[in-house]
Amino acid sequence: MKRLARLVLAGSALAASCLTAAPVTFAADAAATAPESGLHVDQVGYLTGHEKKAAVKDSGETAFSIVDAATGATVYEGKLSAAKLDALSGERLRQADFSALRKAGTYRLKVGAQTSYPFAIGDNVYAKPAVYAWRSYTLARSNTPIDDPVTGLHLAGGHPQDKAAEVYFTDALNKKGDKLDATGGWYDAGDYGKYMTTAAIASAQLLMAYEEEPGHFRAGQLVFPKGVKAEKGLPDALSEVKFELDWMQKLQRKDGSTFHKVAGMTWPGFDKSPDTDTQPRFVFGNCSSSSAMYGASLAIGARVYAPFDARYARQLRKNAERVWSYLEQHPEPLYRTDEGQESGSGPYNKATDLEERIWLAAEMFRTTGDKKYEAYLKKVSDRFTQKPGFYTWDNCLALGQYAYLSAAGADPLLTGQVRRAFLGYADELLAKTEKDPFGCALSAEEYTWASTKNALTEGSLLLMANRIAPNPAYVEGALSQLHYLFGRNSLDKCFMTGVGSNMPLHPHNRIHESTGAYVPGLVVGGPNHVSGGDPDQTKYLESGKIPIAKSYLDVLMSWSTNEYAIDYIAPAAYLLAYFAEPAAFTADTLK
Repeated sequence: MKRLARLVLAGSALAASCLTAAPVTFAADAAATAPESGLHVDQVGYLTGHEKKAAVKDSGETAFSIVDAATGATVYEGKLSAAKLDALSGERLRQADFSALRKAGTYRLKVGAQTSYPFAIGDNVYAKPAVYAWRSYTLARSNTPIDDPVTGLHLAGGHPQDKAAEVYFTDALNKKGDKLDATGGWYDAGDYGKYMTTAAIASAQLLMAYEEEPGHFRAGQLVFPKGVKAEKGLPDALSEVKFELDWMQKLQRKDGSTFHKVAGMTWPGFDKSPDTDTQPRFVFGNCSSSSAMYGASLAIGARVYAPFDARYARQLRKNAERVWSYLEQHPEPLYRTDEGQESGSGPYNKATDLEERIWLAAEMFRTTGDKKYEAYLKKVSDRFTQKPGFYTWDNCLALGQYAYLSAAGADPLLTGQVRRAFLGYADELLAKTEKDPFGCALSAEEYTWASTKNALTEGSLLLMANRIAPNPAYVEGALSQLHYLFGRNSLDKCFMTGVGSNMPLHPHNRIHESTGAYVPGLVVGGPNHVSGGDPDQTKYLESGKIPIAKSYLDVLMSWSTNEYAIDYIAPAAYLLAYFAEPAAFTADTLK
C-alpha cells in the first residue's frame, strides 16, 4: 500500500539534493538487447511437471515453436490459441501452451521471425531467486557491518545512533527524549526507516514459509556475507528472521503495546549510505493495529522456534500474550501521531484494528489452544466470517482466517463458516487467474501501489487454500503469480532485481544508489495506475492513455512503481519456499 507521506517529497527538489550512482548490472544478460516485444515468457523458467504457457501478442501467426537457446534447434511445436483483446494491457493476445515439453534445458519461444528472452525448464529453476529473496533481508540489516562477496556491498554498520534513539513523545510510560536501544532489524524499503507494521507481516510470512516447508531450508543456504553470523543450530532462514524478531521485541513497551517505528526527521539524500546517514534517530508513535500484528508474528515464531530453542519460543509466546493483555484492556483502536513524525518516514497509519486483532487471536489459538482466543473470534464473527481480500499490512483478515483453519480443536460450526469465506475468495482468485491471458490474478482496481505484492499475496492465498482443500488448480494459480513476477507480463519485466533478462536497473533504493552495489532479490512495486503516486508516475499517466498493466517506470524517482519493501518480498519468498528446493550455492555461483 502506498505511504501517503511520500507525497511531501517534491521529486525535483529531492533529486537535486541526491547523488545518483551509475547502476551496476548484476547479471550479464541484463544488458542484452531486448528481443522484439510481444513474446511474454517467464524469464527464469518453468518447472518440469507444471504448466508452461506464454502470452503472445497477435501478429497473425498461428503456430509457435520452442527452440534450444544455444543451438536454435526446434524441440517442440504447437498451435497458438485464438486471439483475444486484453483490456488491461491493450494487446490482442494468443497463448502458447508447451506444458508437454518436459526435457530440462534452456530455450526460447519462437513465433514467426520473433524470439523471446531465454528461459529454463527444470525441476528446481527457482532455487536461485529463492536465495536472492531471503538474502535481500540480510543485506538490509541495520547496525550490521556487511562485506558481501556476491554483490560487492560493503557497509561499516548503518545507524549506530539507533543504540540511543530518542522517544519522540511523552505519555504515561515515557518522556520525550528518553533513550531506547533500537538497534537491529531490517531497513523497510528504499529509505532507512524501520516499521513495526511491515516488520511484523514480513517476518510472519517468512516464518510461515518455513513452518510449511521445513525440508526446503538448511544451514549455509543463504551464504551469509562477512559480518553476519548465523545463529547456532538454526537454518539460515530462521537465523535471519530471528534478527528481525529480536529488534521488534526491543520496541515492546511495559504495558504490552509497541512503538510504531524508528527513523530520522528527514529523508536521507541518495548519496547517503546507511553508515553515512548520521542524523539523530527517533522512536515514533504507538499503534494498536501494528502491536497486534507484532503479537501475531511472535505467536507464529513461538511454534516455529520451539524445536530449536524452547526458551526463546517461550519468550516469544509470553510477549505475544502481553500484547493480547494490552489489547483486552484497550478495546478502542489507537494510532498515535505527533507533529513532525512523518517528515522523514512513512506513516503506515490505520485508524482501526479489528482485522489485526483477529489475526492475533487466531494465531494465539493455533499456538496455545486456549479457548479464550476462539471466544473472541466468535464475538467478532460477523467480520471474521466475511469473504477476505488479499492480505496486506492494513488488512490481515485472510491471515487470521488461515491461522484458524489450520488450528487443532477449532469449533466445527465456526470453521465451516470461515472455510466457505476463505475458499470462496480463493475460487474467485483462481477464476481471475484462469481468465487472464498472463495468468495474473490482479483485477483492474488492484494495479495500485505495490501491485506486484498484491499479485504475489493472491498467489500465496491460493497455496494456503490448497493446504486447506488440496486442489492442483490452486497450485497452478499460485505458480502463475511467480510467472507474472518473472516476466510473463505485458512489459516483459521481471519485477525482482537480479533475475531474468529484463530486470529493474534503477530501483528506488538508497543503498543501491549510494554504494553502487546492486542487490538481487528485491521485489519492486510494479504497475500503478492510480494518479498521485509520485511526480514521475503522475506525469507518465498524464502523458497519454497508458494501459493499466503497463503503468510502470524503471526510474529512480518513481517510488510508487519502482521501490521495493520488505513486505513486497515476503510473499515472493513464501511462494518460492514451496516451489524451490535447496541447492548448493556459493558466493561465486550466486554472482
